[in-house]
Amino acid sequence: MKTKLISCLFVLFSIPLFSQEDYTPSGKAFATIFANFHQGISGTNEAAFELVRGYIGYEYNFSPEFYAKINVDVGSPNDLSPYSKLRRYAYFKNAYLRYSQNKLQIEFGLISLKQFKLQEKIWERRYLMKTLADEYKLGSSADLGVNFHYKFNDYVDADFTIMNGEGYNSVQMDDVFKYGVGSTFTFPKNFTSRVFYDFTYNEINESTLLLFTSYDYKKKWNIAGEFIFRKNDGWEENRDIFGLSVFGKYNITSQYQLFARFDKISSNRINGETNPWNLADDGTALVAGIQFNPIKNIKMALNYHDWYPRAANMEGQAFIFLDLEVKM
Repeated sequence: MKTKLISCLFVLFSIPLFSQEDYTPSGKAFATIFANFHQGISGTNEAAFELVRGYIGYEYNFSPEFYAKINVDVGSPNDLSPYSKLRRYAYFKNAYLRYSQNKLQIEFGLISLKQFKLQEKIWERRYLMKTLADEYKLGSSADLGVNFHYKFNDYVDADFTIMNGEGYNSVQMDDVFKYGVGSTFTFPKNFTSRVFYDFTYNEINESTLLLFTSYDYKKKWNIAGEFIFRKNDGWEENRDIFGLSVFGKYNITSQYQLFARFDKISSNRINGETNPWNLADDGTALVAGIQFNPIKNIKMALNYHDWYPRAANMEGQAFIFLDLEVKM
């Protein structure tokens, strides 16, 4: 399997190219900043200014067919304790080469995973909260691997991904790979939907099914829903996770927008147990607020954000946030 994949990539990248002779290679640098101020209003009195994350990178078009991108993510890893959040660590979020020819596109390296991109595009507020799978660690937004994407027509595409499965800040060197296949549909009118399934085998099979759909009304308002089912989480048999996210927006003007989102994460009960196996991480989250775009590439949002755990012995928390995104 591995040998065939390497051979296939070599052949595809070796296909003679017939680019325009007058094409001029070009590139540009880019940067993005996420920051916020938050004040606890329930369950905690925490108040702080926070520089959440920064992206710094460069993209370059060698020809109409070849494109490369490198993107460094400067932030605090998710596995660090709250007391270590003041430290900043730099990771390669992206470092890949893309080949495009007609309806086919291939990306190889540290790539962004397509099962997150559509949801992030429609959610529009990555700067204040990740999308469902990424937020609750049911997948990573980027990974080492290769993706094949084919666009059949204006309404249907399909993609196949082979990846390490550990994400972009935990690079593994073993031979346990994750495989993913998905398809996006842009019909019927005003609907955009996606189905995605991935699996990886390590003594037992761990798999994830993702279903997403979105309805847009004349670019005035939008409502979207996402469902995730993770089977045998962490390769532990019968340990399943269910995720649900519903969000929407209403454009008051070209600069002001109302938005809201509700998430729910739950897990199953194992035979013989009284409580769900992942009770400590089960719960609901609500985000609602107003976004302001003073000029292009600057967003700010005043919003309410809470998390209420399912466990009766754990206290919920609620905050008022002022979030900021700046793109350069």
